[in-house]
Amino acid sequence: MIQLKPNITVSVTCSCGGEYTFREMLWQGLHTCEKTICTRCGDIRLASLPVNQSAVEPYTFYPLSGIVKDVDGNSVPDNWYSVKLKSIKEPSEEKVEMDIEVLKKFDEVIILNTLDYIYGHSLLLLLNLQRIIKKEKSIGIIVLVQPMLKWLIPKENIAEIWTVKLSFQSFNKYYSDLTGKINKEISRFQKVWLSKGHLIPTNENIELGMFTGVKPFDFSNKPLKPGITFLWRQDPSRLWIRNIYLSKGFKKLGLGKILLPFQYLRVIFLLQLLKSKFGNDYNYNVAGLGKFWKFPDFIDDKRIQSFNDESERDLCRVYADSIVVVGIHGSSMLLPSAHAGMTLSLMPSKRWGNYAEDILFNESDIRLATFQRRIVPLNLCIFDLYDIIVDMITGRDSFIKKFLHGEEL
Repeated sequence: MIQLKPNITVSVTCSCGGEYTFREMLWQGLHTCEKTICTRCGDIRLASLPVNQSAVEPYTFYPLSGIVKDVDGNSVPDNWYSVKLKSIKEPSEEKVEMDIEVLKKFDEVIILNTLDYIYGHSLLLLLNLQRIIKKEKSIGIIVLVQPMLKWLIPKENIAEIWTVKLSFQSFNKYYSDLTGKINKEISRFQKVWLSKGHLIPTNENIELGMFTGVKPFDFSNKPLKPGITFLWRQDPSRLWIRNIYLSKGFKKLGLGKILLPFQYLRVIFLLQLLKSKFGNDYNYNVAGLGKFWKFPDFIDDKRIQSFNDESERDLCRVYADSIVVVGIHGSSMLLPSAHAGMTLSLMPSKRWGNYAEDILFNESDIRLATFQRRIVPLNLCIFDLYDIIVDMITGRDSFIKKFLHGEEL
């Protein structure tokens, strides 16, 4: 935890020989910053506190010079992360609505900041609650959240919910009005801490039931007809297209959606192959966001046009009834992987540095985890994927028999 109140004590010397003194907290979203000003030359220093991405890649921004520095003092060129920090220099004057819901009153609180410009980042930050709730029993927990994720908060263990009514994309900018509102709310408390908000929430398995209220797939009590579910995305950067250069080329030209029919046909072909193998023993589903074209009658179309609390929970029930879910690597795999019996994540080229970040595990045995949560190259041919899925479904029982045993010598 990082103490925010009483005020942060800063001990940093400016290049002019003066000392930086703390002025206020700035809440950009991805970056939570301490603003300090040199008492001698008036230089401004914005240090991104070690939470979220800054826990592994801390940056400091000097708005008067426009320079961002890393932890070693080296200048940082513009990247996806540094530009969010630099947005503080040119704040949006837009007014931001923030709802305050008080569930329990505390004098001392810890804030979990889940604000971000990407859904998957925010969701992973929110899942830090599992660890915080278990460890912090004496102080209140405040969740700073965007509307789309509010439904996941387990209210019985929370002191307050601060809902910032901005979309994920909106947090490419900085809103001075939001900083003012958050700092005003903080003034109500005697002592305030900021949670570290780890990118990977915990080393333990995530207990998704406490967030979604939906129990995951249970192999000891399977549905009469388990689902085989493909997770549909139709944003150009996550289409099921084997050739990455073709996909990127069309996206750059603004023509990415031209490739949607190819994904549509590939999904039908894969599910048709699986139906020819398993017949009517399984339900064949497509779930996710977007309603591009109508699927054949043997495919149960669970796609939606927009997300809300109930549609999200309904989709979680679809995942929890699925023996396996298949989808493209990304944030849309998080909730499905946590609820489904098994997961097959298709990894695009150039994304291997994000390995396993879209998978939530619930296995206690690492061998079973490697069997049930698989990550394979997206550019595998459909017949290879078919073989893998069939083996996952038909081979699980015999796989488990090989290492489930008693303690006898």
